[in-house]
Amino acid sequence: MNKPTVHKTITLTALIVFVSAVPVFAQADASGNIPSKGNRGYIGKSDIPETKKGTTLNTADADTMDSSVLNLSKQDEENLTQLQKQARLYRAQGFQYQSLGNLDSAMGLYQKAVQLDPTYAAAYNDLGVVYEALGFIDRAEQSYLQSVRIDPNLLSGYSNLALLYENERDLDKAAFFWAKRAQMGLPTDPWTLKARQRLEDIRAITSNRPLQDMREQEIVDLMTDVAVYKDLLKKDDKALAASYMRKCKQFEKKGDEVSALKMAIDAQQLDTTNEDIQEYVDKLQIRNLSK
Repeated sequence: MNKPTVHKTITLTALIVFVSAVPVFAQADASGNIPSKGNRGYIGKSDIPETKKGTTLNTADADTMDSSVLNLSKQDEENLTQLQKQARLYRAQGFQYQSLGNLDSAMGLYQKAVQLDPTYAAAYNDLGVVYEALGFIDRAEQSYLQSVRIDPNLLSGYSNLALLYENERDLDKAAFFWAKRAQMGLPTDPWTLKARQRLEDIRAITSNRPLQDMREQEIVDLMTDVAVYKDLLKKDDKALAASYMRKCKQFEKKGDEVSALKMAIDAQQLDTTNEDIQEYVDKLQIRNLSK
């Protein structure tokens, strides 16, 4: 008798979430970084700052800006062509315009960026954000899709696609891209948590058995989290093993080979596939046995 009531309550709650949700576009900053506390985004329904006289930018500035403003790594400086560097300058200036609420100018600069570098996934994502904010939904969809085609690891592209399809009430596609975002993100990432919550909301609306589906998804999420944490622990173990080996060699230099051997064995247990550590342990054991 209680099941229909539960289903109705969950569905009603989920519908309220969708109706009241403020669209937030997941977007990296001008240097391509995603802030640790979540994706910095342009909020479509917020009060856009007025572009006052004297605060607008000269569109010619992108041709004269120094590439140092982009904080490019040495490797990027060496690997990027001049056209690709120019594209990043256009994107940086486009982001400045967008911050001021001048979306038309931002759009033009992002378009220049992808024309100069058709492989620039982040710029396609930015362009999608502006298109969507201006109401060009089809263009926004294509830009987001292009961003994840170029870079399948661009997480903000999946978030933006999911949000776009939610707003268009295409919940099947929204669920697909939320699932991608939840699967690829770190367990503690706020956008990963958001993706999981949105998936639950969608399933509550579309499923005939929402409680069972949510429970099954919780199990899948838990297994994914465990796998991720295991990988992180493996990396930590290898780092600790390397630390132990440094201490081991310090003990060996001091002539304390008993302590050196103990540290080497501890390192071996942490990093069992490391052949160098195995050889070092064998060498110390042979040396100690020959005394």
